[in-house]
Amino acid sequence: MQRLYTLSLFFILICSTAFSQDLRKRLGRTYSNPDSVDIIFELEKKNLHSANDSGIYYFFVAEKYNRAFENEIAHKTFLKSASLLDPKLSNDLISLCYIRLNRLEANSGNWDQALYYSQKGLENATVGLDSNYMGYALLDISVVYHDMEDYAKGVEYGKKAHELLTHFTKANPTFVAFSLNAIGINFDDWGKPDSALYYHYKIFDNIDKLDSSRITFTFNNIGNTLLKQEKYNEAESWIKTAINLNRKDQDQYSLAANYTNLATIAYKLRDFSKAEIMMDSAYKYVEESQSTEKMRDYLEEQYRFNKAKGNLASAMDYLEQYSTLKDSIFKEERVKMLGELEAKYQVQTKERELAESRAALVENELLVKNRNNQILLLVVFLLIILGVAFFIYYRQKTKNKHLEQEAKLQQIYAEQETQKQLHEQRNRISSDLHDNIGAQLTFIVSSLDNLKYFELSKEKMAGKIDQISAFTVETVNELRDTIWAMNKDNISLGDLQTRLAGLIAKAKSACPQINFELEIPDDLEMDLLLNSMEGVNYYRVAQEALNNAIKHSGASQIKIVFSKHNEQIRVCIEDNGKGIHQAGIGNGLANMRNRAERIGRELKIESALGQGTQVCIF
Repeated sequence: MQRLYTLSLFFILICSTAFSQDLRKRLGRTYSNPDSVDIIFELEKKNLHSANDSGIYYFFVAEKYNRAFENEIAHKTFLKSASLLDPKLSNDLISLCYIRLNRLEANSGNWDQALYYSQKGLENATVGLDSNYMGYALLDISVVYHDMEDYAKGVEYGKKAHELLTHFTKANPTFVAFSLNAIGINFDDWGKPDSALYYHYKIFDNIDKLDSSRITFTFNNIGNTLLKQEKYNEAESWIKTAINLNRKDQDQYSLAANYTNLATIAYKLRDFSKAEIMMDSAYKYVEESQSTEKMRDYLEEQYRFNKAKGNLASAMDYLEQYSTLKDSIFKEERVKMLGELEAKYQVQTKERELAESRAALVENELLVKNRNNQILLLVVFLLIILGVAFFIYYRQKTKNKHLEQEAKLQQIYAEQETQKQLHEQRNRISSDLHDNIGAQLTFIVSSLDNLKYFELSKEKMAGKIDQISAFTVETVNELRDTIWAMNKDNISLGDLQTRLAGLIAKAKSACPQINFELEIPDDLEMDLLLNSMEGVNYYRVAQEALNNAIKHSGASQIKIVFSKHNEQIRVCIEDNGKGIHQAGIGNGLANMRNRAERIGRELKIESALGQGTQVCIF
């Protein structure tokens, strides 16, 4: 039940956050649609479902009053927004409320209250772990001390803000520029123009990441410092650039400073009429901005301007106004309150640092404990890995041993199989020698013996001897072929081609009237192997078919053609002779068929009268 309740709360929080983000986006349209502001507020007022939604709504209402310089109601509405906003959902908006309150109080010259709201903003950002707004609160404190003319503290807090932001990897580049500006203006009024210019120019290091409309103050501040160095022409150029940018944004506060500085440059150059015009423009924007700080600067420059012009009565009048305003800013009670606020801030800072130190110590102890646990887990994991690795190694070693034994057995089996095939091949060759060569030699011996018992004429005797001689030559050739086959384990297609080419060469010399051809296609692999028994029988079949064609076909052309059939070598002997009847197939052709069957091949004979004969083994 408790778990279900927790999940429900989590779901409600997610939905609330998503709705709040949408509400902020819709209310954000009031910036870009000033003519529709009241309509947008009226419509969105119906969509407020929580205190946080109301806080968001009143923040944008306060922004409307702030833009219209309705400072008092803007102040109250920002406070109301900050009190309604949920720090877990809208911590950044709370920080923005305190930033706006700081500005309102600073413009009115209430430096103690401005400092108070900056410290409230710092506390809020610290709780929310928001480094960007922590840095912003610190730079606001720096600006307050600048306006209070405590430039040493202003530089100190400006540098704190800059250090915090530059060490934060996701720092807002505009906030970094603001911190550099805070340091620069403090150095400027502290009488350290070189340091001031260093920090002002440093803003341009990140110009590619900045919106130029957000850093228009930099141009005025550089011009202000150059003015104090009496580099009037250069200063005027920078300030005029600032005016062009500030007019686009209708920034009365900045324009008041711009025209005050231009008036100063004019009277320093003794151009009093131009200075008068610039002073009038400055006063207009001072009134519109309602800034006590800018009114103070304006009165001070009016005093100096009238003094330079020799109008001492007016100069004294402006000096009195300036002194009265300055005294109202630096009342003793206010200075005392500022000191108390500073002391309070320092105490809070020390307490926070102490708490952070304790938290860091606890975190370090936890880290050490976690690291020890991680080391223990790592050791256990390594032991498991080593155990698994040893098991895999032992299993692989045993497997490899079995594979080696199996390979040896296969090798022995292969050797035995080879010996068996060799033995069978030798038996076939032996049988061939016995059946063919033996029979032929017996016939020769028998023929020679028979010559002793017949009284033959010299011509007949010579004929018989020639016949026996021719038969003997044929027997010798067959014996050579058999020896050729026995001397090779395998016979390549190239060997067979060479042997048949020699056979054709002999046939050509014996029968020049016949055209002999040996055809082998280019795509046939010449290194294709036959065993010796296959090779000799292919050769014998081709030899027998060639001899038959020469003797009986009456052909004018005989071809031996190689090809491939079902991955087997196919050898065909073709002639264009008179052809034969299938019934007329004699012992020679029957002998060729026996040779084909002996090596597991097929012999095919195709013939028709007058159309030649084709004998193929494959």
